[in-house]
Amino acid sequence: MQNITGQAVIGEDLYGRESELELLWEKLEQGEHVLMLAPRRVGKTSLMLELRREPRENWDVFYVDVEGAEDSADCLAAIVAALAVNPEYRRGIEKIPFAKTVVDTLKSTFSFSEVSVSIEKVRIELKRAIGRDWKRTADQLLERLESLPDPGRSLLIILDEFPILVSRMLKTLEGKHDVELLLSGFRRWRQSPQMRGKVCTLIGGSIGLEGVLRRFALSGLINDLAPFQLDSWDRDVAVKFLEELGDSYGFRMDERSVSQILDLLSDPVPYHLQLFFSTLRQSCNGDPSRVSESAIERCFTERLTGPGGTPHLDHYAARLEIMLDADEQEAAHDILNHACRRRDGARISDIEKLTRQGESELLSALRNLESDGYVRRDGSHVCFRSNLLREWWRKNRSGGMEP
Repeated sequence: MQNITGQAVIGEDLYGRESELELLWEKLEQGEHVLMLAPRRVGKTSLMLELRREPRENWDVFYVDVEGAEDSADCLAAIVAALAVNPEYRRGIEKIPFAKTVVDTLKSTFSFSEVSVSIEKVRIELKRAIGRDWKRTADQLLERLESLPDPGRSLLIILDEFPILVSRMLKTLEGKHDVELLLSGFRRWRQSPQMRGKVCTLIGGSIGLEGVLRRFALSGLINDLAPFQLDSWDRDVAVKFLEELGDSYGFRMDERSVSQILDLLSDPVPYHLQLFFSTLRQSCNGDPSRVSESAIERCFTERLTGPGGTPHLDHYAARLEIMLDADEQEAAHDILNHACRRRDGARISDIEKLTRQGESELLSALRNLESDGYVRRDGSHVCFRSNLLREWWRKNRSGGMEP
């Protein structure tokens, strides 16, 4: 087993997710369209890529990352491109009566069959061809989508980071209208009788889609999606992971050291465990005999939660700018800045007194922070789920507030 930090993992390196994969396939084989709900860094993309790497019998799986997409045309172009680069699906795509510009683009792009064409190149060319006529392209694709898989086979289209695309679109002048059209189109796909048992979709992202849509009263357009919750590992799985990873690298730690690491993290997010293991092993020069209580503490306080941890954790701050408007961003920072002072968090009533934002903005920001895995409510308090994130935020984002 390899310790891969910062990238998606698949195959033998995807650890402790057997039951989640089984449940996901169960939903998909029942014909459900799935919305994956997951906090940051728990392995959402890894799970999606594993579905593609090892699909169930008679399933064709296409993974489409739309994080960099700008609008509806870009999203449709990415989907068509992913299907078209597959020779078996390309034949069906070429039979769809798209607009002449789209047909000509597909023909010219694949005119030399012996040349391998990248999905990104196809997407760029298709976006230019689709232009503002994306709705027509979507309707034409819907009419023929169920005929693309061979008889007896099913098609799964995975849309990763779709909430980021939606959030980006909602910040434009005609954003709400365009998002409503796009989501309505996808909803027609999902509810089309001829698609039942033939085509499924799986949507997920590193920010919560429902929270993004709630502000614009559009969340009803995704209420037919079956929710699938992916969370951090439980403590037993985290212990076994560190033990097996230690064996793989000749860096086996004793029970006390493993327990100390998990206590410091508080929430066993897979990525955080991988990061802790990598940083500790490096600081000990790969020698497990140098692991001690003080070495683990220094690794946590000086490396992971200090400035050195910023490249690995700063995305938590950056994602707030994507998923929240200006008022909610300020409310979210107020919540996090006060909750980070102590491990048991802060009283919600105290935060309400100190923030300049109104109750609705504060509660909306709190709901988003909860759903995206930043914080949890504990009675009248709100506290960080991850002690690693709490300490890093306190030192690097809240002005170094002391406990």
